[in-house]
Amino acid sequence: MYRFAIDNQEELQEGITRVLKEQYAFIRYHTTIPNDIDTSVHEIRKAIKRIRAILRLVRWDIGEELYQSENMRFRDLGRQLSQLRDYHVIITYLAENFEAEELRIPEENFINLINHLNSKKEAELKRLVDNQTLETIREQMDISTSELNEFSFDYLGPHTIRQGTTNTYSQCLNKISESQLKLDDHPLHELRKRVKYLLNQMILIQEVWPEFFKNYSTSLKEASDLLGDDHNIAESVTLIDSLSEDVISRENKNSLIDSFRSEREHIHRELWPLLGKLFTEDAKCFVKRITSYWLISRE
Repeated sequence: MYRFAIDNQEELQEGITRVLKEQYAFIRYHTTIPNDIDTSVHEIRKAIKRIRAILRLVRWDIGEELYQSENMRFRDLGRQLSQLRDYHVIITYLAENFEAEELRIPEENFINLINHLNSKKEAELKRLVDNQTLETIREQMDISTSELNEFSFDYLGPHTIRQGTTNTYSQCLNKISESQLKLDDHPLHELRKRVKYLLNQMILIQEVWPEFFKNYSTSLKEASDLLGDDHNIAESVTLIDSLSEDVISRENKNSLIDSFRSEREHIHRELWPLLGKLFTEDAKCFVKRITSYWLISRE
């Protein structure tokens, strides 16, 4: 029901419209009394990222004003859930690494830390419930569905694929350069988002040549996951460093941060060679090839 791909038998307008409607319905489904709030929040945020990847693809067809308003609207919806998701990811990451004996911290101190983070997570969940955040997101999906007919999709075509993927691929190249020049959390975070957008766009059009796109998307996902892990560790460092000594002693705090930094170095050793293989072409060559695949599949 929620297959994120355009069929070869579909016109681009038809496929984009269908996929967006299905993503709106998917989000609406996960806002209705979820049995597992962590899973539902994660799925909603992933769907929002898929929608924003489509918006980037059709940006020049729908116009800059509509693109900006829709992109910011979905960005803000995702941000309402980001704090809860961050706490879940950090707690899970810490628990898995402690269980694997990769964190040098006494068990009693670790339990105290996890209890503190769980209390913060519960407070964030209560805020979402009190603010009726999921209900608001569900209402927004109803609005998005009703307003979809206003989108200028009548003339979508090969130029849509060319313009959209050129922008996304070029941004990936730019963010790779920025990250290498300044190995800082912010450039890496921006690179992570751009790689995710490109991944979603490649998955969306993968039916034009499944063998190529699935292989390329698999490697893109690997890079995206590594960047995601790096981001989660960076967020963990920031959070741990901000805690008072009532929650965690300076000694244990330094020990955890040292472990996190070591793990990030390991991730970066895997990440950069992989990105080098994925982004060997300049944007013009990459997009020319992708557009030609699209055109050949439509003959």
